Amino acid sequence: MESSVDCVHCYLKQAVTCMNAAGIAADRQYPILFELMDGIKVMDRKKTPAANSTGILLKLYRLINNADPYLEAKQKSNLLALELYPVLKDLLKGSSNRLYDALKISVSGNVIDLGINRSFDIDASLKHSLEVGFAKNDFARFKEKLDRTDQVVIVGDNAGEIVFDKLLVEELSAMGKKVTYIVKGGPILNDATMGDAIQVGMDQVAAVVTTGSNHLGAPLTEISEEAKRILQQSDLIISKGQANFESLEHEEMAKGKVFFLLKIKCECVGIAAGANYGDIVFFTR
Repeated sequence: MESSVDCVHCYLKQAVTCMNAAGIAADRQYPILFELMDGIKVMDRKKTPAANSTGILLKLYRLINNADPYLEAKQKSNLLALELYPVLKDLLKGSSNRLYDALKISVSGNVIDLGINRSFDIDASLKHSLEVGFAKNDFARFKEKLDRTDQVVIVGDNAGEIVFDKLLVEELSAMGKKVTYIVKGGPILNDATMGDAIQVGMDQVAAVVTTGSNHLGAPLTEISEEAKRILQQSDLIISKGQANFESLEHEEMAKGKVFFLLKIKCECVGIAAGANYGDIVFFTR
């Protein structure tokens, strides 16, 4: 997915949100934003929005001398989601299609995205996911492939959301599937890292590996050889969130085996995904 002109204001919004999270005074934010704008002017529009955002954010982190401005917010998001975990488990107990509902619960956690939303309503997101469901739905294709493999890879997205993914991992494990869960190799926005995986107990239910990189998404040119090998050799992958979609949807290896599970949070991603703003989707190319 290539960047568009609409991405520019999102780059700047992300930067402001990061600086607010880091406690940077407004007077100091202005010159930092102006410096970031100089970089935006010469960005390669053929690159994905995730790639361009990464460049801006890593420069911002250097300018504010803070490598993880969302550390505290991520920990709080994990704790908030862990409080909901027993309730979510009870929801699944009464389900007639536990795997399908586990996917819907997993995507409902995608609302916890502090890089885009400064506030979020988990209850509303959960209700929407369970009652409205997927606007694009390749669950039947997913189930066919799942029945022919004993291993599944999940490319994780945000802290907090990782707890919702844990329920999905547990359902897959109960079906006899071995799950590998991929997190970021370093902090970027509120994306889940190994520290988040350990905090929520993901390492107790899945084999957790990192991308070996703190780039947004899972760009094959930036992740570790181990992570790249896992993605290329796996028969079935669930990709969570927009940045992972942006970095993988155009890859040849993704066709028919990477299933994108996300909430559409911007119109540009919606166009690329063939869905509308606000939709939740589960589909493959």
